[in-house]
Amino acid sequence: MSSQGPKEELLGLLPLSGQTRGEDIANAVQKCLEDNGIDINKIVSVATDAARKALCAQIFPAEIIEVMTLIIKNINSILAKALYHHQFKDFLEEIDSQFSDLLLHNKVRWLSRGNVLQRFALCSSEIKTFFNEKSIDHPELEKDKWLQKFNFMVDTTMKLNELNLKLQGKCNPAYALLEKVVCFKKKLLIFVEDMENGKLFHFKNLKQYRDETNATIDTNYFSIALENMKDGFAERAIQKKQKYSRVHSKSSQHKYK
Repeated sequence: MSSQGPKEELLGLLPLSGQTRGEDIANAVQKCLEDNGIDINKIVSVATDAARKALCAQIFPAEIIEVMTLIIKNINSILAKALYHHQFKDFLEEIDSQFSDLLLHNKVRWLSRGNVLQRFALCSSEIKTFFNEKSIDHPELEKDKWLQKFNFMVDTTMKLNELNLKLQGKCNPAYALLEKVVCFKKKLLIFVEDMENGKLFHFKNLKQYRDETNATIDTNYFSIALENMKDGFAERAIQKKQKYSRVHSKSSQHKYK
């Protein structure tokens, strides 16, 4: 804590041997705090990737979450089998694909799925061809409503990824992080309007899918999803503002002691 308020610093990188349960992580963090002379009773709040996961689970409809889960399952059906994986990479090379492989989702970081989904979208035609050659059943990849939800998920998770990267910047004071969340909430208003009028300027993948297939996009469904996302971020902004006020108050008390 400096005279200018709270700042972010790296306290330590903790290796975990054996199990990595919540209890094991909590014990390792507590020991790190104790080793550095930090009183755990003075900790104002703790942010984890699980919190971002919970937020995303709240702001996306269950049907869209299921779309993401199925995509990850399809990717793993290729990457988890050494023979399939090798054959798929050879197939991409044979057809001169712009990519040489799919991305493997990191289960530890939920928002890593954004990049995974984007790569899957860019390789979708190659993946369908490969699945057909291997007689792998994939009926969802031919369904219009499912593909609409998939492309919407790609677009929105990439936007969340961009926000996540901004929140991870070094030496960001609490008020700056709050401003980024509030700014993203305002952007969501633009996204909702864009979806409602059907222009899809801010939804590149969904727009491309519509242009290529002449599909009638369910803009009402996605507008509601975006409204829920906006409400979720509004609530999160209020929580962050309250936490910042408490931290700033503690900083002021410390400054004038």
